Amino acid sequence: MLGLPIMVQAAPVLVDSSEALETAINEATDGTVIQLTGSFEVTSTITVDDSVTIDLNGNTITGAVDRYVFDFNGTDSSKKFAITDSSSTPGTITNTVRGVLVTNGTLTIDSVTISSADRAIQINPLATDDVAKVIMNGGTVQSNGSRTIMLWGNNVKGATSLEVNDGNIIAPISVKNSAAINLGSDNAAGNQVTINGGNISGYNGIRLYGNGEEGMTVLTMNDGNVTAVGSGIIQSTTDGTENTTIAIYGGTITAADQDGQAEVGGDAVAINHSQFGTLIIGKADGTGPTLIGETGVAIKEGIVSINGGKITGNGVYREVPLARNDGTEDTGAAVSITSNDEYPDGTTIVIAGGILESVNGNAFYEGIAEDEDGNKAAATSYVNDLSIVGGNFIGATDKASVLASTYAGTGFISGGTFS
Repeated sequence: MLGLPIMVQAAPVLVDSSEALETAINEATDGTVIQLTGSFEVTSTITVDDSVTIDLNGNTITGAVDRYVFDFNGTDSSKKFAITDSSSTPGTITNTVRGVLVTNGTLTIDSVTISSADRAIQINPLATDDVAKVIMNGGTVQSNGSRTIMLWGNNVKGATSLEVNDGNIIAPISVKNSAAINLGSDNAAGNQVTINGGNISGYNGIRLYGNGEEGMTVLTMNDGNVTAVGSGIIQSTTDGTENTTIAIYGGTITAADQDGQAEVGGDAVAINHSQFGTLIIGKADGTGPTLIGETGVAIKEGIVSINGGKITGNGVYREVPLARNDGTEDTGAAVSITSNDEYPDGTTIVIAGGILESVNGNAFYEGIAEDEDGNKAAATSYVNDLSIVGGNFIGATDKASVLASTYAGTGFISGGTFS
Protein backbone atom coordinates (compact mmCIF):
# COMPACT_ATOMS: atom_id res chain seq x y z
CA MET A 1 0.00 0.00 0.00
CA LEU A 2 1.36 3.37 -1.01
CA GLY A 3 1.44 6.01 1.70
CA LEU A 4 -0.02 9.50 1.05
CA PRO A 5 2.29 12.47 1.57
CA ILE A 6 1.65 14.48 4.74
CA MET A 7 1.98 18.25 4.44
CA VAL A 8 3.59 19.70 7.56
CA GLN A 9 3.48 23.46 7.99
CA ALA A 10 6.78 24.91 9.13
CA ALA A 11 6.85 26.27 12.68
CA PRO A 12 6.71 30.06 12.89
CA VAL A 13 9.89 32.04 13.33
CA LEU A 14 9.74 33.63 16.80
CA VAL A 15 10.97 37.19 17.34
CA ASP A 16 11.08 39.48 20.37
CA SER A 17 12.94 42.57 19.08
CA SER A 18 13.16 44.81 16.04
CA GLU A 19 16.56 43.36 15.22
CA ALA A 20 15.21 39.80 15.32
CA LEU A 21 12.23 40.86 13.18
CA GLU A 22 14.44 42.41 10.51
CA THR A 23 16.69 39.34 10.47
CA ALA A 24 13.70 37.01 10.14
CA ILE A 25 12.28 39.06 7.26
CA ASN A 26 15.63 39.21 5.46
CA GLU A 27 16.05 35.43 5.76
CA ALA A 28 12.40 34.60 4.98
CA THR A 29 11.24 32.69 1.94
CA ASP A 30 7.74 32.71 0.49
CA GLY A 31 5.30 31.31 3.04
CA THR A 32 7.31 32.11 6.16
CA VAL A 33 5.26 32.98 9.27
CA ILE A 34 6.94 35.35 11.72
CA GLN A 35 5.39 35.48 15.19
CA LEU A 36 6.07 38.05 17.87
CA THR A 37 6.73 36.85 21.41
CA GLY A 38 6.90 40.34 22.92
CA SER A 39 6.30 44.02 22.21
CA PHE A 40 9.11 46.27 20.99
CA GLU A 41 10.02 49.55 19.27
CA VAL A 42 11.06 50.00 15.64
CA THR A 43 13.30 52.97 14.76
CA SER A 44 13.62 52.59 10.99
CA THR A 45 11.34 51.38 8.19
CA ILE A 46 11.36 47.61 7.67
CA THR A 47 11.06 46.50 4.03
CA VAL A 48 9.31 43.20 3.25
CA ASP A 49 9.77 41.80 -0.26
CA ASP A 50 8.77 38.11 0.03
CA SER A 51 5.38 36.53 0.74
CA VAL A 52 5.42 36.41 4.54
CA THR A 53 2.86 36.55 7.35
CA ILE A 54 3.51 38.69 10.42
CA ASP A 55 1.59 37.39 13.44
CA LEU A 56 1.49 40.04 16.16
CA ASN A 57 0.35 37.41 18.69
CA GLY A 58 -1.21 40.05 20.97
CA ASN A 59 1.86 42.31 20.98
CA THR A 60 2.57 45.89 19.92
CA ILE A 61 5.09 47.25 17.45
CA THR A 62 5.67 50.91 18.30
CA GLY A 63 7.25 52.99 15.60
CA ALA A 64 9.69 55.79 16.24
CA VAL A 65 10.04 56.29 12.51
CA ASP A 66 9.82 59.48 10.46
CA ARG A 67 7.92 57.67 7.68
CA TYR A 68 6.43 54.15 7.73
CA VAL A 69 6.94 51.20 10.07
CA PHE A 70 6.64 48.68 7.19
CA ASP A 71 7.16 48.97 3.45
CA PHE A 72 5.66 45.96 1.68
CA ASN A 73 7.49 46.08 -1.65
CA GLY A 74 7.37 42.70 -3.33
CA THR A 75 10.04 41.63 -5.76
CA ASP A 76 7.08 41.18 -8.12
CA SER A 77 3.36 41.98 -7.90
CA SER A 78 2.39 38.34 -7.21
CA LYS A 79 3.83 38.53 -3.66
CA LYS A 80 1.21 38.11 -0.92
CA PHE A 81 1.78 39.55 2.54
CA ALA A 82 -0.35 39.31 5.67
CA ILE A 83 -0.59 41.02 9.05
CA THR A 84 -2.69 39.00 11.45
CA ASP A 85 -3.02 37.95 15.08
CA SER A 86 -3.49 34.43 16.41
CA SER A 87 -4.14 35.50 20.00
CA SER A 88 -7.38 36.35 21.77
CA THR A 89 -6.21 39.96 22.24
CA PRO A 90 -5.29 41.49 18.87
CA GLY A 91 -2.00 43.33 18.66
CA THR A 92 -1.18 46.80 17.33
CA ILE A 93 1.17 48.56 14.95
CA THR A 94 1.43 52.25 15.82
CA ASN A 95 3.60 55.17 14.78
CA THR A 96 3.68 58.92 15.43
CA VAL A 97 3.93 59.65 11.70
CA ARG A 98 2.66 57.02 9.23
CA GLY A 99 1.85 53.34 9.49
CA VAL A 100 2.18 50.85 6.62
CA LEU A 101 3.18 51.37 2.98
CA VAL A 102 2.33 48.92 0.18
CA THR A 103 4.14 49.54 -3.11
CA ASN A 104 4.03 46.16 -4.90
CA GLY A 105 2.05 43.01 -4.06
CA THR A 106 -1.05 42.28 -1.99
CA LEU A 107 -1.32 42.87 1.78
CA THR A 108 -4.13 41.17 3.73
CA ILE A 109 -5.04 42.57 7.16
CA ASP A 110 -7.09 40.75 9.79
CA SER A 111 -7.65 41.06 13.55
CA VAL A 112 -5.07 43.79 14.23
CA THR A 113 -5.01 47.55 14.84
CA ILE A 114 -2.89 49.87 12.72
CA SER A 115 -2.79 53.48 13.89
CA SER A 116 -0.74 56.58 13.12
CA ALA A 117 -0.90 60.35 12.97
CA ASP A 118 -1.77 60.24 9.26
CA ARG A 119 -1.91 57.67 6.45
CA ALA A 120 -2.14 54.59 8.62
CA ILE A 121 -2.00 52.73 5.31
CA GLN A 122 -0.75 54.12 2.00
CA ILE A 123 -1.17 52.06 -1.17
CA ASN A 124 1.28 53.47 -3.68
CA PRO A 125 2.79 51.55 -6.63
CA LEU A 126 6.03 53.19 -7.68
CA ALA A 127 6.83 51.71 -11.08
CA THR A 128 4.48 51.57 -14.08
CA ASP A 129 4.15 47.77 -13.88
CA ASP A 130 3.77 47.60 -10.09
CA VAL A 131 0.39 46.51 -8.66
CA ALA A 132 -0.36 47.37 -5.03
CA LYS A 133 -3.46 46.04 -3.25
CA VAL A 134 -4.76 45.84 0.32
CA ILE A 135 -7.49 43.42 1.44
CA MET A 136 -9.03 44.21 4.82
CA ASN A 137 -10.83 41.25 6.41
CA GLY A 138 -11.05 42.64 9.94
CA GLY A 139 -9.33 44.70 12.59
CA THR A 140 -9.08 48.48 12.87
CA VAL A 141 -7.19 51.06 10.85
CA GLN A 142 -7.28 54.58 12.27
CA SER A 143 -5.47 57.92 12.13
CA ASN A 144 -5.52 61.29 13.85
CA GLY A 145 -5.01 63.19 10.60
CA SER A 146 -6.72 63.99 7.33
CA ARG A 147 -6.34 60.58 5.61
CA THR A 148 -6.50 57.13 7.16
CA ILE A 149 -6.16 54.87 4.11
CA MET A 150 -4.59 56.69 1.18
CA LEU A 151 -4.54 55.30 -2.36
CA TRP A 152 -1.92 57.10 -4.41
CA GLY A 153 -2.13 55.75 -7.93
CA ASN A 154 0.35 56.27 -10.73
CA ASN A 155 -2.36 56.91 -13.36
CA VAL A 156 -2.42 53.27 -14.46
CA LYS A 157 -5.91 51.76 -14.39
CA GLY A 158 -6.36 49.25 -11.56
CA ALA A 159 -2.75 49.40 -10.36
CA THR A 160 -3.84 50.57 -6.90
CA SER A 161 -6.77 48.95 -5.10
CA LEU A 162 -8.44 48.38 -1.75
CA GLU A 163 -11.00 45.70 -0.84
CA VAL A 164 -12.83 46.07 2.47
CA ASN A 165 -14.71 42.98 3.66
CA ASP A 166 -14.87 43.70 7.39
CA GLY A 167 -13.30 45.79 10.13
CA ASN A 168 -13.20 49.49 11.01
CA ILE A 169 -11.58 52.38 9.15
CA ILE A 170 -11.64 55.56 11.22
CA ALA A 171 -10.68 59.18 10.56
CA PRO A 172 -11.28 61.91 13.15
CA ILE A 173 -14.43 64.02 12.88
CA SER A 174 -12.52 66.76 14.72
CA VAL A 175 -10.32 67.35 11.64
CA LYS A 176 -12.31 69.20 8.99
CA ASN A 177 -12.32 67.46 5.60
CA SER A 178 -10.59 64.35 6.90
CA ALA A 179 -11.48 61.16 5.01
CA ALA A 180 -11.30 57.57 6.18
CA ILE A 181 -10.50 56.45 2.62
CA ASN A 182 -8.91 58.81 0.09
CA LEU A 183 -8.79 57.70 -3.56
CA GLY A 184 -5.90 59.64 -4.98
CA SER A 185 -4.91 63.27 -5.14
CA ASP A 186 -4.02 65.69 -7.92
CA ASN A 187 -2.42 63.62 -10.71
CA ALA A 188 -2.49 60.43 -8.61
CA ALA A 189 -5.43 58.48 -10.06
CA GLY A 190 -5.66 54.82 -11.07
CA ASN A 191 -7.39 53.77 -7.86
CA GLN A 192 -10.17 51.23 -7.25
CA VAL A 193 -12.00 50.60 -3.98
CA THR A 194 -14.58 47.87 -3.34
CA ILE A 195 -16.57 47.94 -0.09
CA ASN A 196 -18.21 44.59 0.77
CA GLY A 197 -18.58 45.17 4.52
CA GLY A 198 -17.08 46.86 7.54
CA ASN A 199 -17.51 50.30 9.08
CA ILE A 200 -16.02 53.49 7.66
CA SER A 201 -16.21 56.78 9.53
CA GLY A 202 -14.71 60.27 9.58
CA TYR A 203 -15.48 63.90 8.91
CA ASN A 204 -15.92 62.52 5.38
CA GLY A 205 -16.16 58.82 4.71
CA ILE A 206 -14.65 58.37 1.23
CA ARG A 207 -13.13 61.07 -1.02
CA LEU A 208 -12.41 60.54 -4.73
CA TYR A 209 -10.03 62.21 -7.18
CA GLY A 210 -10.06 61.35 -10.87
CA ASN A 211 -7.77 62.61 -13.61
CA GLY A 212 -10.36 63.25 -16.31
CA GLU A 213 -10.09 59.75 -17.82
CA GLU A 214 -13.16 57.56 -17.49
CA GLY A 215 -12.71 54.42 -15.37
CA MET A 216 -9.50 55.64 -13.76
CA THR A 217 -11.00 56.18 -10.28
CA VAL A 218 -13.73 53.69 -9.33
CA LEU A 219 -15.64 53.15 -6.08
CA THR A 220 -18.01 50.19 -5.74
CA MET A 221 -20.03 49.68 -2.56
CA ASN A 222 -21.95 46.41 -2.15
CA ASP A 223 -22.46 46.43 1.63
CA GLY A 224 -21.05 47.93 4.81
CA ASN A 225 -21.61 51.17 6.68
CA VAL A 226 -20.29 54.68 6.11
CA THR A 227 -20.91 57.44 8.67
CA ALA A 228 -19.78 61.06 8.42
CA VAL A 229 -20.48 64.56 9.69
CA GLY A 230 -19.60 66.08 6.33
CA SER A 231 -20.14 63.82 3.33
CA GLY A 232 -20.36 60.05 3.32
CA ILE A 233 -18.94 60.08 -0.19
CA ILE A 234 -17.43 63.23 -1.71
CA GLN A 235 -15.64 64.13 -4.93
CA SER A 236 -12.70 66.47 -5.16
CA THR A 237 -13.61 69.82 -6.74
CA THR A 238 -10.07 70.49 -7.99
CA ASP A 239 -9.84 71.12 -11.74
CA GLY A 240 -8.47 68.10 -13.59
CA THR A 241 -9.75 65.53 -11.08
CA GLU A 242 -13.09 64.83 -12.82
CA ASN A 243 -14.67 61.69 -14.26
CA THR A 244 -14.84 59.41 -11.24
CA THR A 245 -17.14 56.38 -11.23
CA ILE A 246 -19.24 55.69 -8.13
CA ALA A 247 -21.55 52.65 -7.95
CA ILE A 248 -23.51 52.19 -4.70
CA TYR A 249 -25.40 48.88 -4.85
CA GLY A 250 -25.92 48.24 -1.12
CA GLY A 251 -24.97 49.13 2.42
CA THR A 252 -25.79 52.24 4.46
CA ILE A 253 -24.40 55.76 4.21
CA THR A 254 -25.38 58.20 6.97
CA ALA A 255 -24.31 61.83 7.31
CA ALA A 256 -25.32 63.77 10.43
CA ASP A 257 -23.95 66.42 12.77
CA GLN A 258 -22.20 64.99 15.83
CA ASP A 259 -20.67 66.46 18.96
CA GLY A 260 -16.93 66.93 18.61
CA GLN A 261 -16.89 67.64 14.90
CA ALA A 262 -14.64 70.34 13.52
CA GLU A 263 -17.48 72.60 12.41
CA VAL A 264 -21.04 72.40 13.70
CA GLY A 265 -23.80 72.92 11.15
CA GLY A 266 -21.75 72.03 8.08
CA ASP A 267 -22.97 69.98 5.17
CA ALA A 268 -24.18 66.56 6.23
CA VAL A 269 -24.76 64.83 2.89
CA ALA A 270 -24.78 61.12 2.14
CA ILE A 271 -23.33 61.64 -1.37
CA ASN A 272 -21.83 64.92 -2.58
CA HIS A 273 -21.52 64.67 -6.39
CA SER A 274 -20.04 68.03 -7.32
CA GLN A 275 -17.93 67.21 -10.39
CA PHE A 276 -18.59 65.52 -13.69
CA GLY A 277 -18.54 61.73 -13.42
CA THR A 278 -20.82 58.70 -13.22
CA LEU A 279 -23.01 57.94 -10.20
CA ILE A 280 -25.12 54.76 -9.99
CA ILE A 281 -27.39 54.11 -7.00
CA GLY A 282 -29.15 50.75 -6.66
CA LYS A 283 -29.61 47.77 -8.93
CA ALA A 284 -31.99 47.17 -11.81
CA ASP A 285 -34.10 44.86 -9.60
CA GLY A 286 -34.95 47.79 -7.31
CA THR A 287 -32.68 46.80 -4.43
CA GLY A 288 -30.09 49.24 -3.23
CA PRO A 289 -28.48 51.14 -0.38
CA THR A 290 -29.89 53.23 2.44
CA LEU A 291 -28.71 56.85 2.16
CA ILE A 292 -29.49 59.41 4.86
CA GLY A 293 -28.37 63.04 5.12
CA GLU A 294 -29.56 66.59 5.60
CA THR A 295 -29.61 66.38 1.82
CA GLY A 296 -29.50 62.77 0.72
CA VAL A 297 -27.73 63.13 -2.63
CA ALA A 298 -26.51 66.59 -3.69
CA ILE A 299 -25.61 66.93 -7.39
CA LYS A 300 -24.00 69.75 -9.38
CA GLU A 301 -22.70 67.78 -12.39
CA GLY A 302 -22.59 64.25 -13.74
CA ILE A 303 -24.39 61.31 -15.26
CA VAL A 304 -26.66 59.84 -12.58
CA SER A 305 -28.79 56.69 -12.49
CA ILE A 306 -31.03 55.88 -9.50
CA ASN A 307 -32.49 52.38 -9.68
CA GLY A 308 -33.27 51.28 -6.12
CA GLY A 309 -32.74 51.64 -2.41
CA LYS A 310 -33.99 54.37 -0.10
CA ILE A 311 -32.72 57.96 0.01
CA THR A 312 -33.79 60.29 2.82
CA GLY A 313 -33.22 64.02 3.24
CA ASN A 314 -33.89 65.20 6.79
CA GLY A 315 -32.36 68.68 6.82
CA VAL A 316 -33.90 72.15 6.84
CA TYR A 317 -36.06 72.95 3.82
CA ARG A 318 -34.68 75.75 1.68
CA GLU A 319 -36.95 77.17 -0.96
CA VAL A 320 -33.89 78.71 -2.64
CA PRO A 321 -30.54 77.01 -1.92
CA LEU A 322 -27.56 79.12 -0.92
CA ALA A 323 -24.89 79.19 -3.63
CA ARG A 324 -21.60 77.67 -2.55
CA ASN A 325 -18.54 76.82 -4.60
CA ASP A 326 -16.80 74.98 -1.76
CA GLY A 327 -19.59 72.65 -0.69
CA THR A 328 -23.08 71.35 -1.30
CA GLU A 329 -26.04 73.62 -1.88
CA ASP A 330 -28.43 72.12 0.67
CA THR A 331 -32.16 71.88 0.07
CA GLY A 332 -33.29 69.21 2.53
CA ALA A 333 -34.34 67.02 -0.41
CA ALA A 334 -33.65 63.33 -0.86
CA VAL A 335 -32.09 64.10 -4.26
CA SER A 336 -31.13 67.67 -5.12
CA ILE A 337 -29.68 69.16 -8.34
CA THR A 338 -28.53 72.78 -8.19
CA SER A 339 -27.09 74.71 -11.13
CA ASN A 340 -24.04 76.89 -10.65
CA ASP A 341 -21.87 78.61 -13.28
CA GLU A 342 -18.78 77.16 -11.61
CA TYR A 343 -20.00 73.68 -12.64
CA PRO A 344 -20.99 74.06 -16.32
CA ASP A 345 -20.75 70.46 -17.56
CA GLY A 346 -24.33 69.81 -16.48
CA THR A 347 -26.32 66.87 -15.22
CA THR A 348 -28.10 63.98 -16.92
CA ILE A 349 -30.26 61.95 -14.54
CA VAL A 350 -32.60 58.98 -14.87
CA ILE A 351 -34.64 57.84 -11.86
CA ALA A 352 -36.09 54.38 -12.45
CA GLY A 353 -36.73 53.08 -8.93
CA GLY A 354 -36.16 53.40 -5.23
CA ILE A 355 -37.78 55.42 -2.46
CA LEU A 356 -36.97 59.13 -2.26
CA GLU A 357 -38.26 60.83 0.87
CA SER A 358 -37.81 64.27 2.42
CA VAL A 359 -38.78 64.99 6.01
CA ASN A 360 -39.10 68.75 5.54
CA GLY A 361 -38.98 69.46 1.80
CA ASN A 362 -39.20 68.01 -1.69
CA ALA A 363 -38.30 64.41 -2.37
CA PHE A 364 -36.67 65.61 -5.60
CA TYR A 365 -35.50 69.19 -6.12
CA GLU A 366 -34.02 70.94 -9.16
CA GLY A 367 -33.22 74.66 -9.21
CA ILE A 368 -30.65 77.45 -9.29
CA ALA A 369 -28.80 78.50 -6.18
CA GLU A 370 -28.54 82.15 -5.12
CA ASP A 371 -26.03 83.99 -2.98
CA GLU A 372 -26.94 85.91 0.15
CA ASP A 373 -27.72 89.04 -1.91
CA GLY A 374 -30.14 87.17 -4.17
CA ASN A 375 -27.80 86.92 -7.16
CA LYS A 376 -28.36 83.74 -9.11
CA ALA A 377 -25.44 81.33 -9.40
CA ALA A 378 -26.44 80.49 -12.98
CA ALA A 379 -28.42 82.25 -15.71
CA THR A 380 -30.10 79.02 -16.74
CA SER A 381 -30.40 75.42 -15.62
CA TYR A 382 -27.45 73.15 -16.35
CA VAL A 383 -29.63 70.04 -16.26
CA ASN A 384 -29.17 68.52 -19.71
CA ASP A 385 -31.73 65.75 -19.37
CA LEU A 386 -34.13 64.72 -16.61
CA SER A 387 -36.20 61.53 -16.78
CA ILE A 388 -38.34 59.99 -14.05
CA VAL A 389 -39.62 56.58 -15.15
CA GLY A 390 -40.19 54.98 -11.73
CA GLY A 391 -39.67 55.27 -8.01
CA ASN A 392 -41.68 56.33 -4.97
CA PHE A 393 -41.42 60.07 -4.17
CA ILE A 394 -42.55 61.25 -0.74
CA GLY A 395 -42.37 64.95 0.08
CA ALA A 396 -43.13 66.72 3.35
CA THR A 397 -46.79 67.34 4.14
CA ASP A 398 -46.99 70.81 2.58
CA LYS A 399 -44.30 70.38 -0.12
CA ALA A 400 -44.35 69.00 -3.64
CA SER A 401 -42.86 65.55 -3.96
CA VAL A 402 -41.10 66.61 -7.18
CA LEU A 403 -40.05 70.20 -7.88
CA ALA A 404 -38.17 71.04 -11.09
CA SER A 405 -38.23 74.83 -10.97
CA THR A 406 -35.82 75.78 -13.76
CA TYR A 407 -35.41 72.71 -16.01
CA ALA A 408 -36.46 73.60 -19.55
CA GLY A 409 -37.67 70.16 -20.57
CA THR A 410 -41.26 68.95 -20.36
CA GLY A 411 -42.91 65.56 -20.05
CA PHE A 412 -40.04 64.23 -18.00
CA ILE A 413 -42.26 62.09 -15.73
CA SER A 414 -43.48 58.85 -17.28
CA GLY A 415 -43.75 56.63 -14.18
CA GLY A 416 -43.50 56.47 -10.43
CA THR A 417 -45.73 57.24 -7.45
CA PHE A 418 -45.93 60.64 -5.75
CA SER A 419 -47.23 61.82 -2.39
